[in-house]
Amino acid sequence: MTLRRIVVGLDAGPRGRAALEPVAELAARMQAELVGLFVEDVDLLHLAGLPFAREVGYPSATTRALDVAGMERSLRAAADDVRRALASIAGRGPLTWSFRIARGTVLRELRAAAEHGDIVVTGALRVTLRAPLAVLCSIATAPDQVVPAATALARLLGGGVEIMLLDGDTAAAKAWQREARGLLAAEQGSVRVIFDAVPGKADESS
Repeated sequence: MTLRRIVVGLDAGPRGRAALEPVAELAARMQAELVGLFVEDVDLLHLAGLPFAREVGYPSATTRALDVAGMERSLRAAADDVRRALASIAGRGPLTWSFRIARGTVLRELRAAAEHGDIVVTGALRVTLRAPLAVLCSIATAPDQVVPAATALARLLGGGVEIMLLDGDTAAAKAWQREARGLLAAEQGSVRVIFDAVPGKADESS
């Protein structure tokens, strides 16, 4: 089975943008639609609304007060920059793509995007992951769809990729794990599988 759609999860930080190039190439190879999802992080907006919030400029090291209106302008500008970058990369080859903006917490919006049988590839997660990119998926998305995409992405990166399973009970997650492990045994590339729905349970496969 093949994926119809690959979502690349983006935010204002450099880690999010780093996913653009390899994910666009992956989508082209798999003949999947590429969807760019820019998340306006509400945590940044909440921070900007605090009376003591300050921004330190680089490399000037000057400080200025943050405010919600200014942060919204910054996020809109970042979204415009990312959209242009995505359009430029997607325009290099035959690739169907689209772009949308969501406002919320980064992980919640990325989770929501993975609920419809798509995979979400991102470097934008704030949690510390071992690999530069994570592949997020629902348990409803079969391992034989997710594993080939993750391993192909690992080969493109020349490094590891983490698969984060976002839902399912313990028994279902273990069954998904067993099938994924069997598929990973036949693939090349370093892929680590994390079962986010089962706290403290992780399986590392290559």
